[in-house]
Amino acid sequence: MDSGFRIHRNTGLCDLGSAPATYESNIRLTRCVRGVRIQVEHDNRSLSLESDVPISISQILDRLSIPASTVLAVHGDTIVPHTSIIESDISLELIVVSSGG
Repeated sequence: MDSGFRIHRNTGLCDLGSAPATYESNIRLTRCVRGVRIQVEHDNRSLSLESDVPISISQILDRLSIPASTVLAVHGDTIVPHTSIIESDISLELIVVSSGG
């Protein structure tokens, strides 16, 4: 009994490779490497930096030559530890911490 359902269809895919190519193609699969962009607001200045790899807030401060002991990093309304790793684009605000005696 014929159900009308056909498992095999002639798509022409079986013919691939049976004839020599008419032109050469060079196909490469590569991973798109995209860096992390960090926007920093500090002392009424807007600073930015990029990193090819995830980066900690401590490393960001080092790159910007800002002593870590003098600022708090804030994202939105949350204080973020300097050990936090940034893996995607972000905007941070640095709040200067006053100290002394």
